[in-house]
Amino acid sequence: MKLVIFSDVHGKKTLLERIMRFNPDADNFLSLGDTEMTLDYLLDLDIIGVKGNYPRDPGLGYEHFMKFNGKKFMLTHGHKYGVQRSLKKLAKKAYQEDVDVVLYGHTHIAQALYCNELLLLNPGSVYRPRNHLNPSYCIMFIDKDGTITYEYRDSETNMVVEVEELKKQMKK
Repeated sequence: MKLVIFSDVHGKKTLLERIMRFNPDADNFLSLGDTEMTLDYLLDLDIIGVKGNYPRDPGLGYEHFMKFNGKKFMLTHGHKYGVQRSLKKLAKKAYQEDVDVVLYGHTHIAQALYCNELLLLNPGSVYRPRNHLNPSYCIMFIDKDGTITYEYRDSETNMVVEVEELKKQMKK
């Protein structure tokens, strides 16, 4: 299964459409908020999305839970969990919900963090990242046995970019 994960498009339809053209074989496109596009537009493109922190941002709500090949996912923009300061509140919610993977946005910074067995992943920002990286998104592959691999891509060139993986031990 191939998931294309993005966040913080901020109304730039051409950037989103480019990512979709780069990935015609994707099984699902997941938006983590701040698209600033209409819900009808997202639904017409079969994009599963959550609301961001912009008042008119469409989506299914502020968080959404789904399963892919036996792995439970939580999608959220992250602002309601204070992700710009810390991921502890978000990780606590994930543990309470028995989630395997949390996908979040808001910070505009691509990051992958493992807390014990929990993966917290931010695809970065399609528009205006807040670090040294170019605009980015993430492609995640989930094998039938539930094995997860992923790679970050430059949203303008589709080239693979390196993003630091962090590992932490956190109390459940």
